[in-house]
Amino acid sequence: MYRKLSNIDFKSFIGQKVTEVNTEKNVPLGMSFETAGLIIECPWRLQVANEIAIGYSDCLQSPKRYSHKDVKKVLIGKRIMNIVHFEDIADLIIEFEGGISLELFHDSNYFEGWQLLGQGDNGFCLVSLPGGSYTY
Repeated sequence: MYRKLSNIDFKSFIGQKVTEVNTEKNVPLGMSFETAGLIIECPWRLQVANEIAIGYSDCLQSPKRYSHKDVKKVLIGKRIMNIVHFEDIADLIIEFEGGISLELFHDSNYFEGWQLLGQGDNGFCLVSLPGGSYTY
């Protein structure tokens, strides 16, 4: 399957550090950057050096062993190096320093999957919509 990269400009996110990760139980994974935020309501995986360190299924199926606290340990203070967005299915990859990446996989025809929100003058708002499309 051919996946088309979007032409959205993510330069305002590049270099921002992760300042907070939501660690509350039974709440979607979310995080704050220096001037932005991300809410994740779809499957995801966190890779470190090309190996899956933790994923959505781990937290869901084995909550005593895995939680959003593990995500926080890996990501807190890490800078965003690149963001890749596929417009044909609304998947998102955020690459961090140190060979770390967070991949979001929209998987619903009925629910939104994730929201990437910027702060300040640009009013950046990218949302994956039901069915795999997106709005910007």
